[in-house]
Formats: sequence, structure tokens, C-alpha cells
Amino acid sequence: MISVLCVDDEPNILYLSKIFLEKTGNFQVDTVTSAEEALLLLREKEYDIVVSDYIMPKIDGLSFLRDLRKRGNQIPFILVSCRGQEMKVVEAINEGLSGYLAKEGDPEYNFAMLSHRIMQIVQLRKTEDGWKKSEEQFRLLYAHMAEGVALFTLVFDEHGKPIDYQFENVNQRYEEIFRQPGSLLQGRLISEIIGYVPYLYECAGVVDSQKPVSFEKYLRGPSRYYSISVSPWLENGFAMIFSDITRRVLAEEKLIETSQYLQNLITHAGTPIIVWDTNGFISQVNRSFEECTGYTHDELLKKPIQTILPVGDAELHLSKIRLTTLGMQLESTEIPIQIKSGDIRLLRWNSSNIKNSDGSLRATIAIGIDITRQKNLEEENATAVFQLKKNIAELAILNDGIRNPLAVILACAEFADESSFSRITTQVWEIDKMINQLDSRWIESEKILKFLEKHYLIGYQDTISRIKEDEKQIC
Repeated sequence: MISVLCVDDEPNILYLSKIFLEKTGNFQVDTVTSAEEALLLLREKEYDIVVSDYIMPKIDGLSFLRDLRKRGNQIPFILVSCRGQEMKVVEAINEGLSGYLAKEGDPEYNFAMLSHRIMQIVQLRKTEDGWKKSEEQFRLLYAHMAEGVALFTLVFDEHGKPIDYQFENVNQRYEEIFRQPGSLLQGRLISEIIGYVPYLYECAGVVDSQKPVSFEKYLRGPSRYYSISVSPWLENGFAMIFSDITRRVLAEEKLIETSQYLQNLITHAGTPIIVWDTNGFISQVNRSFEECTGYTHDELLKKPIQTILPVGDAELHLSKIRLTTLGMQLESTEIPIQIKSGDIRLLRWNSSNIKNSDGSLRATIAIGIDITRQKNLEEENATAVFQLKKNIAELAILNDGIRNPLAVILACAEFADESSFSRITTQVWEIDKMINQLDSRWIESEKILKFLEKHYLIGYQDTISRIKEDEKQIC
């Protein structure tokens, strides 16, 4: 609905105007009989347009228009007058008149023309306001963009070949980036400013194809990295937009540097390292792993993890590895591997999960410690302890076995003569003394074995249970 304020000193005319305009369904009409009333009403309410008669007492239509414009009110204004007052209309146009309507003999024709003129003027005003608003929004956006923007036009030689481009305008951010005021750049060639013409081929291509391009460059002037977008503008012009990407580029360089550091760390680590994906396929091994297994990186790449597991127990150990695909980790988990020569080596594994940016599992990295020799030494230690205990037990039995014959010899010596009895007794006690010394050494040996078992874990492996069973049989 278009809101209309009709001003006329004749109430009948006002009545007809309201009836006719509102009958169309496009207008909502208020009426007043004087300019004074209209001025008061316009202070309280907004209208899309004012329709005023020219001839009115006290304040005529032209004076009413002048008063509005002095107040800064630019509302569209239609002046209605009789024939013969065209000079006044020209004067009104100079005061900002939007439209003029001359009264004809047919009232219906007059109101039809008035309706058409109101629609025409209001739509034009709205369009103009829309353009002004859009222009103002663009201007504010352009002026306060976070990116630097420069508008250029190409400069051609006599053969029509582009050789340079000229500054037309720059925004505030561009001035800040390059530390040059736009007032000194406007109308000058880029070659005058920096001594050469950068990206001429790319910019000319944009103007020719009317398709934007973008690229990334390090600019020595600001000493920063920029993403530069070039878009077509007008007939032979283009807009160059500079977005600062220094922070992103430095972060990427740091990430690459960190990645290379970690890769070198993995490659040259002194312990075997292996990486497998969520499907259980090997994606990387380091040099230490190659040395440990005899396989090269290329021989294991994209092979299933079962490739390095002992054939007989592969499924048992694979079930532990599969847990890592569920997000779990290996912690000091002993899993044997079968090296290229066919031998089995036992490694103690610790793993960690590698995740994507969204938190999903990407791969598993595992570090192994070869404990094959350690296990062999433990077995050897346990076997040695077993043999020592067996020897000590046999010695204890031997000592008891010697004492019994000595008792018999001593009893028989009582039937010999006194000289022989004395000699036999002396020798018996010497042998008994030696047996007592053996008993003392046996007790000391038992204490030493217990100390080793307690403080050096010798004999505390699975072999101990077997040794204890053997000791029971010996006893």
C-alpha cells in the first residue's frame, strides 16, 4: 500500500480523491485542507508521497513545497494546477518537484492520471532509494574491507597490446598494506610506483576472458604472503584483491618442518617402529625395523600385518593387534615376529593412535623393544639355578650318606686294640669335621640363591615352577 497525503482547500475534491484512489486497492489516503495542517501531520507520520493543489489560501502549493525542502524533507511531491500556470511549475521543479498534473475537464480522467503518476513516482523513488542504499552499502564494504582492493584499467600501446595498468582507486586497507595514500596513486601507472608491471599477463587475461583468477605470492614491500584475486571490472579494468595469508603459510611451513622432523626421528630411531592403517596394512617401517627383521621398507609396504607374525600363532597375536583399530593401545605387550630368515624374535610393543582432524582413527604407530636375548638369558639363569639347587640337594644327601658308614666304622673300631681304635677314631672325627664344613657351605649356598632370586629376579620366571617340581622328586 502506498500512503498518500492529499492537500486541497476544497473538501469535495479531497473526498473524491480519497474515494477514487483507495478504490484501486493500491493506496491509503489521508486528507487535509491546508498546508499548515499538512506540515503538522508530516511531523507525526510518514507518507510515501504528497499531492497538493497549487492555489490555496495563506500558503499555496509552491510555498508548501519550498517549506518542506527547507526543512530537509525530500518526500516526493506532486503539484496539481490549472492550465496557464506552467511557469509556476517550472519554478516548482527547481525547488524539487517530483511531478505535475494539470486539471482537465473530465474528473475521472484526472484521477486516473493522478493514480498513474503517483505509482510511477513512488516506484521510481523506491528504485532510486534502493540504488542509493546499495551504493552506500557497497561503498562502506569497499572502504572497510579486511582485504586490500585496488581498481585498475589496462593501458595499451598503439597496436592494442597491453603494456601497463593504471590506478583508478584503492581502499583503506590497500593503503595500509602498501603504506601509500590513494590520493597519490590515483591516475598513475603501476610501473611508475614499483618500477615494473607485475602479473600483466594474468591481468590482461582476466580482462580478455572476463574470468577471475587467483594466485599466492610473497610481496617484498609488506614482507608478507598474500592471496591475490583478479576479477574483471568495467570494460578494460580489473579489481585486484589482496588477502593476507602470512599466518596460514607460516603455520603450514611449521607443520611441514615438524612433519619432517618427526619423520627423521622415526627413520633414525634406535628401536623398531612400524605403522599400520585401520585395515591392518603396513604403511611404514623404520631402518631399525628393517635391520631387526631383514625385510626392506618396500617389501613390507601395503602388506598385511600377518606377514611378520609367526605362522602357527598368527591369529592369536593378530587379535591383540586388532584391538588398536578400536582405539585401544598396546602397553608392554609381548608379541613375537617372524623375521625374513624364518627365526622368531620376541618384541615388547607399545603403540599410539594417529587420528584425523575430525577425531577418527587414521593409523597406529608401534614401537618395539627386542627382548629375545633377555628372554634367553632368563631361561639360562633359571636353568643354572635349577642345576645349582639340584647339586646342593644331592650334596646334602651325600653328606647324610657318608655319616652312616662312619658310624658303622666307629662301632667296629671298638673291637680293635687300643692303638688301632685311637687312630680310627681320629680319622673318623676328621671326616666328620669335613662333612660339617660341607653342611655349612650348603647353608650359605642356599642363602646366596635366595638373595639372587629376590634382588635379581633370577629364577623367578616360568622355569621356577618346573624347578620346584624337580626338587620335590629329588627330595
